[in-house]
Amino acid sequence: MNRRALCLTCCLGVIGAPVAAICPSPVPKACSLFFESDAVFVAKVLSRAYADNDESIRFEVRVSRVLRGDVKATAAVYTGNDSGRLNWDVGREYVVFASRREGRLWSGDDCGPLSDPTKVAQTLKEIEGLRHATKSSVEGQVLSGLPVSGGVPGVLVRARGNGQTYEGKSDQQGKFRIEVPPGRYDVAIDDRFAQYDINEATHGTTKLSLVAGQCGQFQFVRR
Repeated sequence: MNRRALCLTCCLGVIGAPVAAICPSPVPKACSLFFESDAVFVAKVLSRAYADNDESIRFEVRVSRVLRGDVKATAAVYTGNDSGRLNWDVGREYVVFASRREGRLWSGDDCGPLSDPTKVAQTLKEIEGLRHATKSSVEGQVLSGLPVSGGVPGVLVRARGNGQTYEGKSDQQGKFRIEVPPGRYDVAIDDRFAQYDINEATHGTTKLSLVAGQCGQFQFVRR
């Protein structure tokens, strides 16, 4: 499932002064990003250097624990040298959520707790909980506008699948969560709102497939 929207925020650059970074919104949770990643592992950063004529940054890491996929004891993780780049510090340990592209592991900064080296234990606990889950969820937030503004309460969200319709309403912060069995779903909201990603609005309806423990994250915005 593709990330639902992008918002502008300020993150510290890898080298130099703070830069404007593009961060996924809603902020990814372990229950979504774990299943979207080709490899998830715990690693300590050994070094970092520019690569590909400074178009990317290469981190050499020592892997201590593999949670998903196949990763060697030492590995290279690449990130684009752009506003979505990783901000890892040499000598610190991180939980790495990576995709494979042309034989390389790639990752980016989500500007949230999953990229925070002080929250490794919390992230690992969340991932461990996914192994014992029997349900899935559809969750997110209904906003009054972009860039991110106030939540809209009382908006009905429906997830249709497995021959059933599951419903939930947004709370005072505009947040909603609908627990569903694993399966394929159409997620819909009324026509006052649209689901946004970087390219287009999908006019309040989207499809997704969920396995046990997985959450589908959405951001709906008033038209």
